Amino acid sequence: MQSMTLSSNYPELSPKYDFYSDIPVTYLAKKYGTPMIAYSMKRLQDNISRLKYAFLNSQIKIHYAVKANYNPYIVSRIIKNSVGIDAANLNEAKLAIQLGSHASDIIATPNNLSGRELLELSKLNIAINFDHEGQMQLIKDSLPETVSFRINPGIGMGEFAGITTAGHNVKFGISPEDAIKAYASARKYGAKRFGIHMMTGSNVLDPEFFKESTERFFSIATKISDSLGIEFSFLDIGGGFGVPYNLYTEPLDIDKTAGYIKDNFLKYRNRGYFKGSDLIIEPGRYIISDAAILISEITSMKNSDHRIIGLDTGMNTMIRIPLYGAHHEIKISGYSDQDYNTIFDVVGQVCENTDYLTHDILLPEAHIGDLAIILNAGAYVSSMASNYNLLGSPAEVAIERGKDKLIRKHSTLDTMLHGFLM
Repeated sequence: MQSMTLSSNYPELSPKYDFYSDIPVTYLAKKYGTPMIAYSMKRLQDNISRLKYAFLNSQIKIHYAVKANYNPYIVSRIIKNSVGIDAANLNEAKLAIQLGSHASDIIATPNNLSGRELLELSKLNIAINFDHEGQMQLIKDSLPETVSFRINPGIGMGEFAGITTAGHNVKFGISPEDAIKAYASARKYGAKRFGIHMMTGSNVLDPEFFKESTERFFSIATKISDSLGIEFSFLDIGGGFGVPYNLYTEPLDIDKTAGYIKDNFLKYRNRGYFKGSDLIIEPGRYIISDAAILISEITSMKNSDHRIIGLDTGMNTMIRIPLYGAHHEIKISGYSDQDYNTIFDVVGQVCENTDYLTHDILLPEAHIGDLAIILNAGAYVSSMASNYNLLGSPAEVAIERGKDKLIRKHSTLDTMLHGFLM
């Protein structure tokens, strides 16, 4: 049974969940319809500022992981905060360029792209974190100036197995031994500059893991450097900076985490390594996740072997829940915490029995037409949504300085069928 106490992790929500970023939730629902995602641009800005402050006085570059949320309005605002881009593929890199990023501020970390796509990235002169040497071989005669490889440091951590991306039984990266061969090949094919990359997993809340993983990563980098006599232009430690999805979970101590990373980096610099190297981090979730809520209308109240609340959203939008077993807090707008005294399951509109948004949650005795608030809707919600069952994607609204702006319209049947031969 879940906690009912509103955490300070969500400062933009009022105690009765009826205002978000100083705007009435009912006003947003009536104006834009539901389901809809509302973004607090203040919280987005605060998250970026907190990261920058934590890594102050280090040669750090922050690259936003576009896969977390590719809404152009959101990405554009992040870029304007002097944040670079981590692109998972060619399209994400192209979007960043369209929104004003310079190629030098983008690093692509693709997975199993075709030679044609890799060649286009190279022609844009975007640095590529190749997953393995075979991917580099596809464009060996047309490499970008900077070639990097993704290292599997042998350890990984993530909130779920599906978002743990290093260690054993993962599809990502290469061993340190294979990396030495790969960098030697890259130099033979004319690469002029080198980077090195890892990404160990997503939504990590333990600072000690960042201490251990970066120590191992920097050690691997020095061995490669010593073996081949190459210098690294950048060391990209990936992302993974977590956010709490439960109200009772403590947030990541970002100052402690940054301190561990900076100390490890400085230790190797004092030994003569990485003197001209940039240190790169790739936060996505940390920047945008808790800067948004999903507002959904209650469309059904059902009494069966369980009491069930039905919403006008579901797993088509919140695929993280059935995919990983993820948890998102759900609140009902307009009710005080002391009203949360009845156990419900919450389900969506998708024709699948996996379409549960939560089980056995304490909620108030709500009514059809009430508004449900789903927290942490900024990352991997809109970007992972689908139109399964021909259900539309939610509208998206940005809130800033007391004003609201539509930044994505609701999907309609016409927009969902665009491109099909009728």
